[in-house]
Amino acid sequence: MRSRWLKQQGNEECILFLAGWGMDTHPFADIPAEGYDILSIYDYRDIELPPLPEKTDYKRMHLLAWSMGVWVGAHCFQTIQNIFSTRTAIGGTLDPIHDELGIPLGIYDAVLCNLCPEELEKFYQSMFTDKTEFKRFMDNRPQREFEDIRQELQAFKEHYFSQGTGPDIYTRKIITSRDRVFPLKNQIRSWGKGVAEMEKLPHFPFYSCGTWHDLLGSE
Repeated sequence: MRSRWLKQQGNEECILFLAGWGMDTHPFADIPAEGYDILSIYDYRDIELPPLPEKTDYKRMHLLAWSMGVWVGAHCFQTIQNIFSTRTAIGGTLDPIHDELGIPLGIYDAVLCNLCPEELEKFYQSMFTDKTEFKRFMDNRPQREFEDIRQELQAFKEHYFSQGTGPDIYTRKIITSRDRVFPLKNQIRSWGKGVAEMEKLPHFPFYSCGTWHDLLGSE
């Protein structure tokens, strides 16, 4: 995994953001931080945590995990989850490659088998329901090597099938009801009825929400 600060301005609170597959910091750089330092973690070719801020560095720390980052966060932080005041999962599940609880295996394998730069762009487009938001993303698309992204997709499958279901460490779960990556019914089945909040959001929810704070569920 790789880490990079999106914002580091000596604020009292810090968000540790676990991004999804194929990401880096570019798509998120212009989202207002609103008083938070934000450390982004991405690239799941390996799932060894990079160096993290000390809890004593901040008054409060928050975990925000999106898409594939939901499973990564569950595994990586299960024994140290209490360093976070809030732990939010959005647009992902604890079984990310699963016919009933995540992305169906056949669909995942089809993306992996057919992946090329053109298909990657189609995947990016599937994360949105709004053309303006998709254009904003493409104007700030990840600047990673294509082969790195392909390797990440393969490696993530191996990580999941070797380690299995992630433990539920999250204090807030948000189902993205307009998601075209993680099917709505599978998200509901994964978390259970009445456990998660349902929001009318696409798979990539960050431009629709507008701010990081809205996703945290902070008290």
